[in-house]
Amino acid sequence: MRSAVLVDAVRTPFGRGKPGGALTGIHPATLLATTLRTLANRNDLDAGLVDDVIAGCVTQVGDPTQNVARTATLAAGFPERVPSTTVDRQCGSSQQAVHFAAQGVSADAYDIIIACGVESMSRVPMGSGVRGGEPHAPLAERHPELPHQGIGAELVSSRWKISRDELDEFAARSHARAAATAKSGGFDREIVAVPLNDGRVHATDETIRNSTDAAALASLSPAFTDEHYGATYPKTIVEIPA
Repeated sequence: MRSAVLVDAVRTPFGRGKPGGALTGIHPATLLATTLRTLANRNDLDAGLVDDVIAGCVTQVGDPTQNVARTATLAAGFPERVPSTTVDRQCGSSQQAVHFAAQGVSADAYDIIIACGVESMSRVPMGSGVRGGEPHAPLAERHPELPHQGIGAELVSSRWKISRDELDEFAARSHARAAATAKSGGFDREIVAVPLNDGRVHATDETIRNSTDAAALASLSPAFTDEHYGATYPKTIVEIPA
């Protein structure tokens, strides 16, 4: 069995959602196409040799519909003969794309493959795929109180007894490390500069909070409490069985 080898990795900067996020006006397929094009150019890769492009995308409605991997691959200038597909394993979608790519190389089905992913929550907000419908209706008998991601996080912290203080300290430490890495140029090689619609170029993560600390985070109100989910997600689900 062959071993899969990671040759290079690039990404756009992380952007904030509305209002005012630098990447808000950029179509997600354009964001992905920018990374695909950059990856090929800086590795002097003949894009026609790519056996497949697999992209993870959770919310495939609106802009990312119609196989966003295919849209981005063509927008990046890759030959039409290069296939591409989009996968959805929720928050593990891009990770699954990497797994499929590695499995394909190991199975001798691919020689060169690109695994990637894209989300634009300013243009396609969380939950867009379920608005106006009942996506969990077929599961109602088995899972009558299927929670969303926010409540899922509360359940995880409850089940494994992770305190608010521990989470705030972890988050503050994460921001501090990211800020230090950005300042030292540690992200420079992986970040692809994105041309904006107004002619500017954006190449900086907007989501790093340089000055935050655990005390500041502790002052914030919880994002998910009883009044937010009412009868749909009652208190009876605040614990996951062991």
